[in-house]
Amino acid sequence: MQSDFKRRNYLYSLIAGACMVPAFAPLNIFPLAFLSLAALFYLVSLSTRRVHSVMLGWCFGVGLFGVGASWVYQSMHSFAQAPAVLAGFLTLAFVMVLALQIALFGWIISFFTRSLLIFRLILVYPAAWVLVEWFRGWFLTGFPWLYLGHTQSDTWLAHLAPIGGTLLVSWVGALVAAGLVALTNSPLIERYHQVGLPAANYVRTSEPMAHWNRIVGVLFLAALGGVSWYVSTLQWTTATDKRITVSLLQGNIAQDQKWLPEMRAPSVERYMDMTRASWDSDLIIWPETAIPGMFTQFNDFVLEPMQAESLANNTRLVLGGFLQNEKGQFENSVIVLGDNTEYPDSYSKRHLVPLGEYIPLLKYLRWLERWMDIPYDNLTRGTEDGLLDINGLKAQVSICYEDAFGEEIIQDLPEADFLLNVTNDGWFSNSLQPYQHMQIARMRALETGRYLLRATNTGVSGIVNPQGEIVETVAPYTQGVVTGEVIAYAGSTPYVRFGNYPVVIGVFSILLLMLLLVRFNRRIG
Repeated sequence: MQSDFKRRNYLYSLIAGACMVPAFAPLNIFPLAFLSLAALFYLVSLSTRRVHSVMLGWCFGVGLFGVGASWVYQSMHSFAQAPAVLAGFLTLAFVMVLALQIALFGWIISFFTRSLLIFRLILVYPAAWVLVEWFRGWFLTGFPWLYLGHTQSDTWLAHLAPIGGTLLVSWVGALVAAGLVALTNSPLIERYHQVGLPAANYVRTSEPMAHWNRIVGVLFLAALGGVSWYVSTLQWTTATDKRITVSLLQGNIAQDQKWLPEMRAPSVERYMDMTRASWDSDLIIWPETAIPGMFTQFNDFVLEPMQAESLANNTRLVLGGFLQNEKGQFENSVIVLGDNTEYPDSYSKRHLVPLGEYIPLLKYLRWLERWMDIPYDNLTRGTEDGLLDINGLKAQVSICYEDAFGEEIIQDLPEADFLLNVTNDGWFSNSLQPYQHMQIARMRALETGRYLLRATNTGVSGIVNPQGEIVETVAPYTQGVVTGEVIAYAGSTPYVRFGNYPVVIGVFSILLLMLLLVRFNRRIG
């Protein structure tokens, strides 16, 4: 009976992880994030063995990433031409490896099973969850996707981001989930930690503790709500008198068409025509790799005429494509036209997408070419900072996946007046990924207190204000231009000054202190 019950708990944990996905964009049912994580906290609080806690965490991760990151399959099957079976196998392997990081959460909390339930709920579980999210953000170059904090982009909790970044939002969100368990917890939880008492005494013994847990839960949730509301009234950065009109071009060129030799010229011509209809803007931005090849290959056809027209209209034009460095290596880059200089200012992507732009041991994987498309060579990471001078303002530039890394974005602040991201999410068309990506990008605007301009090939393109709100956009998978006014902001948020350090040090300190208390209690017990 006990074994069957534990197996059911694994299924419940798997379902809870999957149910967290609708809390993210595009559905944005944010309360599901609290309820899903509360279910996990409840299930692990029933566990008395480490292997059970680890397995519960792993099952939750399989549900979360199996649904929330299922778009990996589409990129491999539809665009890398991998057979369905191979793409499915690789996607399953990807999900299972990511789920191991949630299993790490179960392993960490298993050291605290002898602590009082309320301490585990309020102190241990949220801290361990945030520690694992931080770990996921840098381990093996990082995958900071599907963070709990991302689900709160439209709530009061989002305004904690300027203080401690997305991780602080995740921490408070996990505290809300813990508060819900404390508020509604059953004496059944205490029962599992009172081994040796007669069955008739389980409820009677645990009721007083459960009563106090409920009181603490109510007070705790009320305090979190009050603090979050107050923080939402604070202003960390200030608007300047510098304003520019911008146009973000969304060409909506299908990924399976974009790189065909016969489509390269028509693709670029589409962007040139859209540009010529937008010369009244101060800044025009093309998406990532809107030029499907090396910039030098399009010099006569694109760069020279666009440079001349940019100068004539006093407009800056940002183009995405590929540069070749002095070593002959290729870099995913953007250049700025419209300055009267011999060489355009440029930025090359510093954080490459693993298994996309950079594949470890690539030369040993050539045998896979019989089943799927393998890149000819790895791209090379850029070495310069992300600051570019545009129309007398400084833009912090990121390319694609880079906008998922808050600590890397703030390396170029507070000097930057606004943020600029160019992306091609066409690899994941008609999936959850483009909406999730925009939701992540919005957190960067909140964390830095700056406007964010985001130009994508197929969507979601838009202008995001310093409050993380999308103020101008066009529908995904349509051709269109996002036009609006952007104000330069100055100043530093606490997150810009301190990054993730306060949150990471905080969760480490709580877990270490609790671990010392557990060991002390064992010695005196």
